[in-house]
Formats: sequence, structure tokens, C-alpha cells
Amino acid sequence: MKLVLSIILIISSNVIFGQEFKNENIKWFDYYWDGDSTHPKDAMILKSKIDTVNFDFCWQFDTGSPRTFVYGNVWNSFTNAFPFLKEKFFVIDSLKNDGFINLKNDGVYVSGKRLPKNIIGYLPDYGNFFEKDIILDNLGASIILGTIGIDIFRNGVLIIDFRKNQIGYTDKLSQEFYTKQQNTVDFTLYQNRIIIPIKIGNEVFYFFYDSGASLFPLKTTSTFSNLSKLVNYSDTLYNITTWGKSYNVPGGNINSAASLGKLKIKNPKIYVHPDPELYHTKIFEEANTCGLIGNAYFENKIIIIDFTKMKFTIL
Repeated sequence: MKLVLSIILIISSNVIFGQEFKNENIKWFDYYWDGDSTHPKDAMILKSKIDTVNFDFCWQFDTGSPRTFVYGNVWNSFTNAFPFLKEKFFVIDSLKNDGFINLKNDGVYVSGKRLPKNIIGYLPDYGNFFEKDIILDNLGASIILGTIGIDIFRNGVLIIDFRKNQIGYTDKLSQEFYTKQQNTVDFTLYQNRIIIPIKIGNEVFYFFYDSGASLFPLKTTSTFSNLSKLVNYSDTLYNITTWGKSYNVPGGNINSAASLGKLKIKNPKIYVHPDPELYHTKIFEEANTCGLIGNAYFENKIIIIDFTKMKFTIL
């Protein structure tokens, strides 16, 4: 009986997973995980093609980034090697208050499909510069060109399918789709960063959802003592780099139950960054949050971030 029941549950699960977007008009983009043997899922990377340039231009998908942008020095390297790119990606305004220059373009194509917005940022003096000869000698290679944030998806619905390694976008989902969902919470935004509520013990804490921080299931800083005091310290992540500086970040399981909506977080674990320069703490405090949540608790799940309804759904 147990074996039969298990088979039924597996079949039912596959049917559900195969039908969740059957009637929805979604554009899908493939991503792959970059990492090493210790942390195989360190970063979500999308490969793109730009015009006829024989390179795979790669982007880190990072919901913790305030903008989608190209790294200035890397981009300058390629416009130096392929001058026509300056006509395809052209400046439409001067330096903005956020430090970015806006570039309008003919489109960036991932998985053969154009990303939903054709205005991206350019961050001067960021990344490495490569000489023209080096680029021309390595045609067909891959290079990290920039970061994709949520700003280009803000007019619709962003979907991240961790089972199939795909990111989806649609202008809206049908009302029929929402009548079927079981775990949806409201979210807010701060400087293009998603904020979701997580219940720990009997208290609700607010965390950024940061897909670029996959090393951390949950992260806070030592400033937030109401969280750090709940940690049973048993682990340390060594030499974690933040803006060019390395830190050792201790952590361990939380001594309380944790949940995100109806999703019960099994063996909740949090790392406490020392943050001596208060870089993380300042952003957390400005946004009335106390940390961030990475991708670990969404493994083998789908999350839907609907900017038209400000709803965060977990399948």
C-alpha cells in the first residue's frame, strides 16, 4: 500500500508540475549554475547573444542588484574591438544619481528570446578591461558582461523555476492561475529589491530575497541581536568577499521554527555577517529589513513574483 501510494503521489506531482503554466503566455530563458565543488550553486548565469559578435555574453541574475547593468570596463573592451556596438547600445542620458548611465539598445537575446526591456545601465570603471587582440584571439568564448536585476521585469510577472533552471516572464497571469495557488504572500520593494516576511518563532522578520547570495540560506548582521541570539553557532563560511574585502561569516541553525507563508523551512540556518563597515546593515536598516534570504529554501520549487499584484507565490 505504501509503495502504491508513493507512486500515485509521484505521478500526481508530475502532472501538477507539468500543468501549472499550461494556459499562460510565458517567455522562458535558460540559466545555469556557476560555482565550485564546495559551493556548486554560487551564481545563476544567463548566456546571451548581442548582434553578430561571436561571444557568449554572460550575466549574473541577481535580485539583490538595484539595476540591470553592464560592467563599464568590460563593455568598453568590446566596443573598442567592435565599434558598431556603440551604435547598437547608445547613451540616452548623462550620469544618474544612482551612478549608472542609461543605454538604449536593439535588444539582448537569451535562449533566442529578447529580454523584456531594452534600457539597461552602464557602470563606469567597473570590471576588467581587455585589449582588442585578446578579444579577437578568443572568439567563441564566454565572458561575464554584467548583472540582470528585477528592473527589466517590473511591468509584469517574473517566474523562477528552480526545477528546470529557467526564468520566465509574462505581462500577467490569468485569474484562473491564482485561484489554484496555495502559498502566496504580499511583498514590498526597496530600490528594486524584493522584501518578503519570514516568521521565526512567534515573530515576523522582513528579509530581502537575494538570488545573488546563494551561499546564504538566511543572512543577517551582528547588529540585529534579536536574530543573532537565536543562532546555535556550528559553522563558518571563510573568506566571503564583499566589495573587495574578505570576511569569515559564522552561522548555524536557528533555535526556533521558521516559515515563509505556508512553506515550513526545514532546519532553518542563518549566517551572521560581522559587517564592520556596516555596509549590509545600513541597507537593511534603510529598508526596515534585518537580512536576506538566498535560494536554498526554494530548491526544486517555483517562485512567482508578480509585480502587477505585488504577490510572491511559492509552488
